[in-house]
This record gives sequence, structure tokens and C-alpha cells, in this order.
Amino acid sequence: MNSRRQQTGVETVELTFGQLLHELREGRKLSLSELAAGANVSKGYLSNLEHDIRSPSAEIAEAIDRALDAGGELADLAVPRPRARATRDRIRPAQLPAALRSFVPRQEALDQASAAFAAHEGLIAFDGPAGVGKTAFTVHWAHTIASYFPDGVLFTDLRGFAADAPEDPAVVLGRFLRALGTSPQDIPSDLDGRVALYRTLLEATRTLVVLDNAVDADQIRPLLPSSPQSLALVTSRNRLSGAVVQDGAVRITLRPMSSDEALDLMRSVLGTRVDGDLAAARVIADRAGRLPLALRIAGERANLLPTVPLRKLADELTRRQPLDVLTADETLAVRTVLSWSHDALPAPIAATFRQLGLHPGGPIRIEAAAALIGLSPLQAQGHLSALATVHLVEQTSQDKFVMHDLVQAYALEQVRELADEETNREALSRLVDLYLNTGAAAIRMLWPSRPRRPLDRLPADVATLTFHRPADAVRWFEDELQLLVRLVRHGARWNVTSVAYLPVVVNEMLFHRRAWSWWVPALRDALEMARQGGHRDAEAWVLETLGDAGIDELKAGSSVGLYRQAMRIRIELGDVSGVAGCHVGLGRACYQLNDLDAAATHLETARWLSTEAGDRWEFAVASAHLASVLAAGGDVAAARALLTEVQAIFDEAEDLMSSGCTSTLLAGLAESGGEYEAALHHLENALRTFTEVADVWSQAHIHRRVGDLHADRGNLHEAHKSWSAAADLLSGNTEPTAAGLRKQLIESLKEDF
Repeated sequence: MNSRRQQTGVETVELTFGQLLHELREGRKLSLSELAAGANVSKGYLSNLEHDIRSPSAEIAEAIDRALDAGGELADLAVPRPRARATRDRIRPAQLPAALRSFVPRQEALDQASAAFAAHEGLIAFDGPAGVGKTAFTVHWAHTIASYFPDGVLFTDLRGFAADAPEDPAVVLGRFLRALGTSPQDIPSDLDGRVALYRTLLEATRTLVVLDNAVDADQIRPLLPSSPQSLALVTSRNRLSGAVVQDGAVRITLRPMSSDEALDLMRSVLGTRVDGDLAAARVIADRAGRLPLALRIAGERANLLPTVPLRKLADELTRRQPLDVLTADETLAVRTVLSWSHDALPAPIAATFRQLGLHPGGPIRIEAAAALIGLSPLQAQGHLSALATVHLVEQTSQDKFVMHDLVQAYALEQVRELADEETNREALSRLVDLYLNTGAAAIRMLWPSRPRRPLDRLPADVATLTFHRPADAVRWFEDELQLLVRLVRHGARWNVTSVAYLPVVVNEMLFHRRAWSWWVPALRDALEMARQGGHRDAEAWVLETLGDAGIDELKAGSSVGLYRQAMRIRIELGDVSGVAGCHVGLGRACYQLNDLDAAATHLETARWLSTEAGDRWEFAVASAHLASVLAAGGDVAAARALLTEVQAIFDEAEDLMSSGCTSTLLAGLAESGGEYEAALHHLENALRTFTEVADVWSQAHIHRRVGDLHADRGNLHEAHKSWSAAADLLSGNTEPTAAGLRKQLIESLKEDF
């Protein structure tokens, strides 16, 4: 190790680079962090230098020397040691494959890689899912930094996820040693001997080693250079946690391209055709999952037909299975690349991967995976973590994972091929049972005063989410709203008739949330499944819910027939409360059709039947709607008295959702009579209630109504505050009803400024 002699009295002390560095830093009263920032190196690297664990390059020593104003003392100690053989005798390998000419920079990953390189890290691991462009990115970046490694560049494909077996490190070392000038007869036969010789040859050199497509940390460890001036780059579908923990690797995860990056890549392949039909190009990019491999295959397919518009390819990708379209040849296909990942999995994990293909799409909860694969949530979490390690799923939060659309399409292909239809249907039935149980638990928490009539089908005993507060149940429903729709439609395609009960168990929330543009098609599927499975009670529920949707869509005439069909089934089943509910629906339909007498008759009948059945919740609902009819007929006092009675019923039952809705009805009654202060008072009560249960949708509605009240009174400042609050609450909500409301609010804000 290079050193400097220092005279102290009669004794001469020889200081190493690390000792002198420590002495100078302490003398200038700098912390490791302060010096690291000044010299643009990492704090850990400086610590290793001070303890003489690593030796600096001349450039790094000069940077530290300048930061310490050492006048060249440190830089002089960093003169490289003589090598085993003269430079002119050493072979300089240059094994990097050619970089892609049409490479599109991935700026975020480039920034991370550059930062790791500047910090003089010795091992950088690039991981990510199949087809995400790890090799192309790493080879391109390796070309840009190769000039910093005058002793050469070694490259190998470790075939960690190829169709055949991964490369043996001993075989790879044999090739590396020959590339470094070792004659075949001098190469040891055993792994340990080859590792020792390899590290000896690379000692004190500046060599770049690129290890592509590694299967795990054990495969790469013998191939890592020991020289602190050298750098190893590794790519893998595996997260290589062992290399991060044991070898100090810096992990950089490559994800699918951004929309702009994907379009840039398509331009590099297709030229001006992309901007000639940008909408079609975006569809192609999205259907290809913005994966570079899939995008290049799509571009090649389009290039084969240069006169055919891009929209034809976009339509084909939308209409057909994308895996069938994204194929250049038997070896260059997204399906083939995914098969290598699947085939490398242990059998139980591979089975889990395939069964996840049955999921209807979107984030996958741990409990949902457990239901599909028939394991406990703890076991399912272990399987999901194993799949996340090789990027076949990605973890998005503590209890949720997502599967790329193309990956899920492949998993579904495999589960259809390798498992019989009845087994797959049973797995989906377990998933439906999970959501039946969880949905029922959420509704019990939110509408505790409503009697829950037993279903004619008991869900299986599967793990169920539990809710400790109403706010948890509301958040669950908002999170799972689209998944519930997908599950009904997906289950119907598999003839899982139990999906008919999903809109039954969450019926109150469907009515409250009114996301009918999503739900009406699913309700029609549920109705078909109810009839196919002979689930008469579910059939009645779905008919009523379709009637409710018709009223909200101002189609009360069609709703009447639906309620009457449901009523006949309720009578057949002897369900008195259910018959009362049908009369409530008919009363609402007649009210919308302006037949107030018929509306009042139906609602009074509903009140009487619910009293007979001992169902105070249905009685209160019928009374609330009767109040609207009475108010429309001019009897405001009677309407107010009824609503006050209704609110007392819900408050006594601690039914916050129903109480909040009643407050909004009281506000409407006050507003219609010109009692603005009273209306604001009731809306503030409703807002407090919906805030307590974290019902963002209802809070937004209340803020909008408060804003409208202020605007009617000429107070535009307060109106804008309320409208802005409502718009902020709905920001990012893609459900069409919520998105439409937000658009209206924004237009109101623009018009009044």
C-alpha cells in the first residue's frame, strides 16, 4: 500500500493513504458527510478509504486532495502499483455487444445509474420484468462509460431465464480467463481456482464486467471483480436481494416506459407514421404495455405493411389477444420470453402465478390471491413475494400487488391449458365468496340499522377483511368499486352463478354511490347468472337495483316493470320486507312520472308492510320518500315532520350514512322554502357526518350544494371556496359519474370568474 513517511521525534512513522486522509480531514474539522459532498464521493466509500479497506484511483485521490486543499499530498499516494505484467503485454478485452441504434433514453434510470457511478459503487444491478429493456439499457450505458475502464470490458449472457439451463459460473470464468490472455492449459479445473486466478488478473485494474440475465446472486458472485477500481453491471428479472445485502449492490429497477418514451421508441422504428396517427400509436403503446420488446415487435409488424394505417394494428391489438399479435417469430415473442420466467419457477409458485391469471384485473389483494389459490393469506403473501422477486407481479402497497396486462394474459393462457375448467371455476368461486363476505361486512358497518335478510346461498368459509370503523368500509368500497364490477362480469363469463349475489350484498352502496355507467352492464350479467343458477332472491334484488338505476337515469317508465317483476318474486318467496322495498321503488318511479297520488299509495303501503315485518329501516326509507311526495304536493309541514322522525330513527340506530342522507333531504326542503340558513345548517350537519365516515363522494356533493346556495345568494367568494373543495375531493377519481361532477364544478368555477 502506498504510504508517506512522517518524522516524529526520533521515530519515522509511515502513513498510509487512509491514515493521512483521516489526519487531514480531522485537522480541517470536516465530517465524512461534508468531505463526501465536497469530493463528490459516497460517505461509505470515504470510510473504506480511511480504514484502508479500498484503494482510490488517481482521479478520486485528486478530487479528495482538492476538497481538503492538501497540495497534492494525497494525490501523490495514489500512484497505481505495478501490475503483474506490463500494459503492452496485457490483452484488453472489448466484449460489449453493439448498442441499439434506435435506443431511447430512460431518463430516470440513467440519472440513477449516473449517480451510482459518480459515487464509485462497485456493483450496480438492473432488475425489472421480462421485455422491459434491461439488456438494451445496460449495454447502451456500458458503451457510454467504457472509456473510463482502460483495462477492458468483459460481457456474458448468463441465460438465467432462457429456455435451457443457466450458465455455470465456472464455464463463464473459463471464457473470461481466456479473454484476459490465459492459455487453456493454465486455467484451473475447479471453480475456486478459476475465481482466484480471475481476481488476481483483475487486481489493480480498471475493468468493466457486464453480467446479463443473471438468475440469482449466487451465480454472479464468483464473477465479480475484486479490484476497487473496477465495476460490475448485472441485469436480472430477479431482484437480487442477496447481492444487495451481501455484496453491496445498488439496485436500479427498470419499469415500463412512460407514454412519451414509448412514442419516441415507436418513432425510432416507424418514423413519421407515428405522428401521422398519434391516437392509434398511443393505443398500440398501451396495448403493448409500453414494454420495449413488445413495442419493437409491434413496430416490426407495422413495417411489414407500410401502406396499412396504424389504426388497423391498433384495432387488431384491441380486438385480439395481444400475445398473438406481438410475435415476430417463434423465438422473438412476448409469449416466449414470459414462458422462460414461468418455467424457471418452483412448481407451487408457478401454480400460483397461473391461478392469478383468473383474477379479473387491477390490484390483487393478498386475501384475493389466497382465495384463488386456496391457501392462507400468510402463505399467499409468501408466494406473491416470490413472484415479485422475479417481477412477474409488482407490489404497490402493503397488501396489494399488480400484474402487467400482458403477463396476466399469459398466466390466463397457462391456467386454461394446464388446469381443467371446473378447477378454475372453483377458484373463481372462492374469490367471489371472499368479496361476498367482505362486502356484507362493509355494508353491516355502514348501514347497521338495516336487517340483513339471509341469502339462499351461504358463501364458503374464506378469509374476510374486517372493518373497525365506517371510514374503513367506505374506503374499501371506493378502492374496490371497479374490481367488483369486473368480478361480476368476469365471473359471468366463467358461468360462476354466485356472482349474482355481489350486487345484492353491496346494494345500499350501489344506490348511494350511483356509479351506474359501470354497474348497469354488470347488473345485466348478474341477472343472467341469477336466472341460470336459480337464485330467485338474487334475481329480485338485481331487478330492483336495475329499477333504481333507471330512475337515476330518468327512465322511470322502464323501472316500473322491473319493480313489478321483483315484487312477484318477493311474494313467491314470502319476503314481506322485500315486497315493501318494491313498493318504495314503485313510489319513487310514480313520483318521477308526476303521479303523486300513486306514489303516496305505494309508499304508505311500504310503511305498513315494513311495520308488519318489524323492519324499521325500510319504514324510515319509505317515510323519507313519502316526505318528498308530500312536499311536492304542498304539505311542507307534514314532510318536515316525517323527515324529523326518520332522522331520529337513524340517529338512534347510529346509522351515520342514512342520517347524513336525511340531513340532505331536510336541506332540500328548507331550500325549496327559501330558508337558506336552515338549509346551510342541515348541509353542514350532513358534511360532518360524511366526513366522519370518510365518504368523499358525499362530501363533494355537499360542498357543491353549499356552493350553489352561496351562489344563489350572490356570495361568489364562498361559492368558489365550496366548489373548489368539491373539485379537489374528486381529483383523480376516474369513475364516470364522479369525473363528470368534477368537470361540471370546474366549468362553474370558470364561468363565474
